[in-house]
Formats: sequence, C-alpha cells, structure tokens
Amino acid sequence: MEIAASDIGPVVGHREAKAEWQTALASGKLHHGWLLRGPRGIGKARLALQFALQLLGAKSDTPLGADTDDHVAKLVSAGNHPDFKIIKRPVDDKGKEKADIPVDLVRELADFFSLRPAMGGYRVAIIDAVDELNRFGANAILKTLEEPPERAILFLIAHGEEALLPTIRSRCRTLQLNPLSHEQTVEVLVRGGMPAARAEDVAKRAPGRPGRALSLQGPDADAAVEAVREALKSLNHLNARALQSVLQSASKSDAAMNAAMDALRQSLHRRAAREDDPVLAGDWAATWLDIARLDAEARALNMDRAQTLASAIERVAAMAGAKS
Repeated sequence: MEIAASDIGPVVGHREAKAEWQTALASGKLHHGWLLRGPRGIGKARLALQFALQLLGAKSDTPLGADTDDHVAKLVSAGNHPDFKIIKRPVDDKGKEKADIPVDLVRELADFFSLRPAMGGYRVAIIDAVDELNRFGANAILKTLEEPPERAILFLIAHGEEALLPTIRSRCRTLQLNPLSHEQTVEVLVRGGMPAARAEDVAKRAPGRPGRALSLQGPDADAAVEAVREALKSLNHLNARALQSVLQSASKSDAAMNAAMDALRQSLHRRAAREDDPVLAGDWAATWLDIARLDAEARALNMDRAQTLASAIERVAAMAGAKS
C-alpha cells in the first residue's frame, strides 16, 4: 500500500509519547506490541509510521521526521519495503472504503512476521485501526501478540470508538495521545499547504484534530456547517424549513454530513461548558453523549445518516425547549 510522501514528514505535538518511545528505543528492549490510543485525526498513524521508519533504518533530517529522499523512506512510501506492512480498510470498486478490515488481511501478518527481516533490523506492521476490525480480526491480532516472533514490532492504532479486547490491551504497551492545541492544529494545516486564515477557521471544526478537520473542509462542508449554525439560532422555534436546509446541505457528500454532525456536537459541548447550573450542564452533556452514540450506531449499522441528523437536531431542539 502506497503512502503519501507528505506523511513521512515530522509529527507536530505529542511530546510525551515521543519521549517514551525514544527511551524504549534507546534501551534496546522494545515491547513487541504498541497501542497508540486517542481521538481520530490527531496524528496517531503518522506517529506510528515515524516509529516504524526509525526501526527500518530510515535517515532523519528532523526529529521523528524521515528524510523523504532516503532510500528506506522511498521504499515505504511506494509500498515496496519488504519488512513493512500497513493494514487499513480496503476500498471497493467505486473507491469507497469498506465497513471494516477483512480478517484475511490480518491473518497475513502471521506469514509476514514468520520471515526474517530482508534488510536487517525489524519486521514492522501497522494496523490502522483496531476500531475497524470485526471480532475475527481482533482474535487474529491476539494470536500474533500471544506468540510474538523475534525482531517483529506491531503498532495498533485505536480511536476509542469501539471496545478493545482487554487481552489485546494487556499485551501491548500503550501510548496515550491527546488532541493538539489550537496553535498546533493550525500549524499542521498550514504545513499541509492551507492558507493561515483558512486554517484558523478549519481548525475550529475539529478542535485539536487536524486530520479530522481536513476531512471536514470544502464547499459542501462549509455550506452544511453554516446551515447547522443557522438552525441552532432558533432552536426554540425550529421550523421545517430550517431543518430541511440542514438536511439538503449535509446530504451532498460524506464530508458535508460529517461536518454537520460535528458542528452539532460541538455546539452541545460549548453549551454544556458555559452553563452555570451544574444540573443543566449535565443535561446538555448527556444530550451530547446521546447524539454521539446515535451517530456511532448509524455508522455501525449503515443507517441513513440524514435521518440520524434530523433526529439529532430534533432532540437538541426538544432539549432547548424543555430548558427555556
């Protein structure tokens, strides 16, 4: 699987996780399984890739940022390094990602790790992400972790959106990664070529999660966010026209739908944070959690997300009416 050359650059933030990894690497006693946990879009997979490049012997021109002209980095980027494997959800004939990672891809790890490193050093694999494995895939990973081959390192990316088998967690060394600061989020977006003014606005759509913010940009997403904001201005008197405007804008693309749902959840988070009454704050927080679960369920069951968004807005409107 090819990897964009831009993903081989340095990773912004996550100082504690980097330091913990570097200490382990210097000790010469690396654990065979590493679990990188944290919200989606904060750079976990990118950081795991940097760790992998170190193990594979890539030269670095910056701390934890491989030189893209390095031979090892080029092989990894092209998907041709014999000692490196990354497992992600495949795409179908229409270019859409499948719902989960097929168990057959995970089972291939046993054969991959059974071979000696072709270029010396380690055999390294990344699974991005364990949240997208079914129970058969999770059990296949567990078998690899229970019988780790020599000179083999497995990195697991976990977004925390699905329950992780305790037996997997107990066999890995965990690095907990947290959302970035606003300044760091903007820095990541600007490094990716986004104008600074635009980066400031986009960063607000997914605070601390530049990867997520990138997926929520574009004309469709912009229109969907604006429609949600307009609807939220008159929650106590939500009308069919405002709701229809949101649904029409959000249904234009996956990015628009994701942006609309995120905008709605962020409004609830802000409402709960600024509420002086602890009881009301708890009620708004509970509504936020309810909607997050509603959306997660819709994704897992491949339900109509437009209907899910409509239900979510109606719940928020009902909450606003009850508290007014």
